[in-house]
Amino acid sequence: MINALQAAILGLIQGLAEFLPISSSGHLTIASYIMGIDAEGEELLTFNILLHVATLIAVFAVYYKDVWGMIKAFFGMIADICRDKGFCFEKDEYRRLTVMLIIATIPAVFSALLFDDLIANPPIWLVGVFLYVTAIVLFISDRFQSGSYDFSTLSFPRAIGVGCFQAVAVLPGISRSGSTIVGGLFFGLKRQNAVRFSFLLSIPAILGALVMDIKDVFAMTEQTVAASSIIIGMVVAAVSGYFSIKLLLNIVRKSRLTYFSIYCVLAGTFAIILNFIK
Repeated sequence: MINALQAAILGLIQGLAEFLPISSSGHLTIASYIMGIDAEGEELLTFNILLHVATLIAVFAVYYKDVWGMIKAFFGMIADICRDKGFCFEKDEYRRLTVMLIIATIPAVFSALLFDDLIANPPIWLVGVFLYVTAIVLFISDRFQSGSYDFSTLSFPRAIGVGCFQAVAVLPGISRSGSTIVGGLFFGLKRQNAVRFSFLLSIPAILGALVMDIKDVFAMTEQTVAASSIIIGMVVAAVSGYFSIKLLLNIVRKSRLTYFSIYCVLAGTFAIILNFIK
């Protein structure tokens, strides 16, 4: 059972670590291990998904213009398809952006299905190893120059390429935001567009996870976690997520992701040590 205090701690960790490139899934696993939360792997995973959903509120708050533009673009495309006009995704920037986000999400779907058991029950030592991987990726990222592509010139292969970086990040300990930002830079996106694409890419990824786990969500709210704890955790995750987005936007402008690389090495070492002493 996850109590209110544990829910608030996990919500704070999720809000900060979802957008700061330090792996929210890895930190949630470490925190749950330390606090001795006795929920089953699938139940804890479901609660973590709800915390991820809460961080979408932060994305909506910061990028509300983009989100509203994509909602209108999506239904506009549906209307055009019903009128046999096709996607017409080149009609405006938001249609193209919406299609690119959907395409970039596809690799993560296959990756999540492939590593389902590992995602639900990751060994703490392996989380530490994957945090080392995140550290290496972040260290390399500050050596990338800002690219020249924006969303109007982003191609399908490049979008899939960024999606492959996100696919790797389903593994607990590998940062989704860090991986996708680095993926955006690697495939030539301008630095600010890489960050923007990374955050917007979290929307279909998290909503997809929620849809796949929707039955477990209802079962958990009835049996495992009190509604008050769920609300507390989600509110804390949403508020802390908003400020972590603002913080990361400022950090990326100054190309200082190496600081998080050092932190991930320390966190990974702590996780590996924790595996042997507890």
